[in-house]
Amino acid sequence: MTDSATFNDFTKVLTGQVSVVKKLIRLEREMTVSASHDDPKKLDVLVKEAQPDLYSFRSLEKKRVQLAEKLGWKGLRSSQILSRVSEEEKSVLSPLFDDLKEALEILKESQVSAERIMRIRLNDVNVAISTNKIPKAFQDTLA
Repeated sequence: MTDSATFNDFTKVLTGQVSVVKKLIRLEREMTVSASHDDPKKLDVLVKEAQPDLYSFRSLEKKRVQLAEKLGWKGLRSSQILSRVSEEEKSVLSPLFDDLKEALEILKESQVSAERIMRIRLNDVNVAISTNKIPKAFQDTLA
């Protein structure tokens, strides 16, 4: 059995990470919609809204690593941790690891979709720029 206070802190950090990732998923999906609707103002607001959550996740990850080290799990994957803990601890950790893994996979998929939309929008901008004539007053500044 591991140190129960540290173990409880570790589970709280995992729960916090799941919560933050779910917020980031929501924001990422909203960014995708905003990008697809060509709404740069909303996109800017969402990017700024995501910043504190990104910092929060980094902070939680740092704390998770520190607690894992205290628990003797430094550098271990979730499956390795589960193979070393009691059945009782496994019953607590396993769903948390599963929830975090699932949330991170959804976030990754959301980010890929957002990136795809952004590339399409960037291409649209490039096409618009390349088909517009440069005003005479600005031609000398581009040489």
